[in-house]
Amino acid sequence: ANAVAERRLELAFQPIVAVAGGEDAQYQTLLRLRDADGALHPAGELLPIAESAGLMPEIDQQVLEMAIATLGRQHKLGAGVRLFVSQSPRSLSRDGYAEWLVQSLAAAGIAGAALVIDVRQDDALIHAISLQEFSSKMVPAGVQLCLSHYCPGTEVDALLAQLPLSFVRLSPDFSSKLADNAVRDRMREAIE
Repeated sequence: ANAVAERRLELAFQPIVAVAGGEDAQYQTLLRLRDADGALHPAGELLPIAESAGLMPEIDQQVLEMAIATLGRQHKLGAGVRLFVSQSPRSLSRDGYAEWLVQSLAAAGIAGAALVIDVRQDDALIHAISLQEFSSKMVPAGVQLCLSHYCPGTEVDALLAQLPLSFVRLSPDFSSKLADNAVRDRMREAIE
């Protein structure tokens, strides 16, 4: 809680290679926490604790603020950059959050298409209705939605039809088991 209050959250950026088209550089934002001794800790250590302490809404908002500031700096340099920013569906469904996000982008002079909100598949399945409501406010502003950790299935296929998704990121299970022919076949089907 102290680290969040003291704004010791930081972002790291991992390049994303587009499968097809697009000239803008794309990066996945990765959350890091700098402790009192200056060491950086990955999101995997931070998020379970933050979730149980009810800090996710504040963390999600700080992450978006940092992402928008980064986009603003890149925009001033004339660089076309798109950031993929992970968010909790619970944060996205908070009253006024979507409006705050749209206003923050406009105040920074950032086109909505420079921001992609990334939501994990398992979370999206549970919060499909609130995600639809959030997306309906984002589409007019140009903000896009990505479903991450995608693994095909009947429920997910229905979700794909309901949400205005611009991007899908495959589950890490695919890349970690590429030696398995059955996994490669499932990955081919998912891509198709």
